[in-house]
Amino acid sequence: MRFVKNENYWLGQPKLDEIFIRFVPDDASQTAALIAGDGDLGTFPPLSDVPALQDAGLQIVVQPSGYQEGWFFNFRDMAHPGARDVKVRQAIAMAIDREAINRDLLLGLTKAPETYWDSLPAYRAPDIEPWKYNPEEAKRLLDEAGWIDRDGDGIREDAEGNKLTLIHGTTIREIRQDAQAVAQQQLKEVGIDLQLMSQDADLFFGSYADGAAPALGEVDIMEWSDGPYFPDPDTDYWLCSQIPTDENPTGYNYFGCDEKLDELFTRQLTTVNVQERQEIFHEISRYMHEQVYWLGMWEDPDYWIVGKRLTNIKFSGVTPFYNSIEWDLK
Repeated sequence: MRFVKNENYWLGQPKLDEIFIRFVPDDASQTAALIAGDGDLGTFPPLSDVPALQDAGLQIVVQPSGYQEGWFFNFRDMAHPGARDVKVRQAIAMAIDREAINRDLLLGLTKAPETYWDSLPAYRAPDIEPWKYNPEEAKRLLDEAGWIDRDGDGIREDAEGNKLTLIHGTTIREIRQDAQAVAQQQLKEVGIDLQLMSQDADLFFGSYADGAAPALGEVDIMEWSDGPYFPDPDTDYWLCSQIPTDENPTGYNYFGCDEKLDELFTRQLTTVNVQERQEIFHEISRYMHEQVYWLGMWEDPDYWIVGKRLTNIKFSGVTPFYNSIEWDLK
């Protein structure tokens, strides 16, 4: 794609005569072209390539996009009893070292969000205490909830002998599978068996009518990157009316019906006073955090690689090339 400057542009003349965008067949081709100096700008490198790009003198720019990677818990009737148990969900939040995942797998370029509304801080309760990595407290909570390793195999059971085995589903995106493996090991250390399921996005994000596992409730924990209806804080993910059924096959609440949460989400829709609506979302975000209906894993920003020649470039999570009139080359 070749773009040339418009001599009649009403805001003035750009510094560059031309911007040429080349589509390359794979990530390795992009990385090689940038290191060789054949390109000045790239996007979304594999995180494993970031050290090599930085060693070559290229700059990695992380631009918040409003999206956040998180775990959505299934608390519908067909979910595992452990997934429906708030103390188990709280124990999971303390058993996973999210800080280490962000540091080691995402190279410290991101951090773990605490609520679904962290990208819209005005609607996030200001008094939320982050879930800290504390496996001993996680074990205590699981004991308190009656999940105990009764047969000595390292996996906890309830009083009826049901194993604390939860199914975690996500797509085949590499970073998600890497994080799955880490979470599986960390949860095993507190006595939770996390079974992993990874599917192509077309299958995983299918509907109830398609027979997709998340929609049917066959997954206890689901992971993907998402956010509210930015810039508005609304979402209807957790509305009871959106539970998928034979009569409502297009519903996309794959998580569960909580009447208190449903009432809060319904009330904010008809609240026109900004401050009052903020307070409702503070209550929503605080309640969802306590219930661990959603657990943030990492911010999911846009990644840009900027070459040595390119200057005056700025980024936006909404319109990446908004200041291209100011771009220049050394």
